[in-house]
Amino acid sequence: MFKRIAEAIMTSYRQETLAERGKRMVPGVMYGAIASTVYVLVSSIINVIFFPGLHLGVDWISLLTHWIEFGLALALAGAIVGWFTEDYMGIVGGGVVLTILLLVGNLIASLMGGGSAALTVQSFITALPLVGVGVLLAWAIRVAINHHLHIQQQETPEVRRKLFVQLTTIVFLVGLIPGAFSRFGLSSEYAIRTLNESLQNVATDPSLDVRFPIAKVPALKNHFGMNYTLFARVSAFEAGAMDITIHFEDGYTVTCLVPTESGYATFLQVCNEGTKITSPSR
Repeated sequence: MFKRIAEAIMTSYRQETLAERGKRMVPGVMYGAIASTVYVLVSSIINVIFFPGLHLGVDWISLLTHWIEFGLALALAGAIVGWFTEDYMGIVGGGVVLTILLLVGNLIASLMGGGSAALTVQSFITALPLVGVGVLLAWAIRVAINHHLHIQQQETPEVRRKLFVQLTTIVFLVGLIPGAFSRFGLSSEYAIRTLNESLQNVATDPSLDVRFPIAKVPALKNHFGMNYTLFARVSAFEAGAMDITIHFEDGYTVTCLVPTESGYATFLQVCNEGTKITSPSR
């Protein structure tokens, strides 16, 4: 099987020169970068827009990191999708590369975040269906490349500009639509809203102190009543939970592990000073 794959790659390699392939690879990289930029931007700000009363903020460092990661992944996939002469080879090849990059990215993110072995394995298994997503994205990039080449053949500049605008708009939507699905679900919204209400009321209602692990983060009590911003993300330590960072206006920062199951977000048991959960044990 591997011999046949190698022969197929060599046959494909001899079909065209690098300059000929470059006519497809360059737009593939460009449209991949555009789609990834739109996706990361939308997924990073959509919850801030949809939930204005939850004190949510945009983590610009995380946004930049994800933009670089996704941008490089989709740019590389775009180059591979465009490298192959045949459409089907480009779609399959680009889809495989995208899937591998997404799987490795999930694995690295889980390991660097200090996630448990069980959660790391779970994240890897959960990401396997991304094979279909990778192939679908590769198909979309190949379609964009083919349209790009078709537009370049148009003789009238006005027609070319109009068609390029339409194509760019479609690529924009390719990044926008999946980015919109990053909007918090009901369980995540409930967890954030519960934490937010506790933070807003604890300064005037001392009985709410029991909802926070004050013994583990004693300085937190001195910040009750102070303005703050929340940065929420899927937990790297526990399934069915979120890591929510509370950044107070004086710079003091606490990150808490907040369960998203109804009824469990009321009392927090794990909080650490800083932007990461470092001691998830209860």
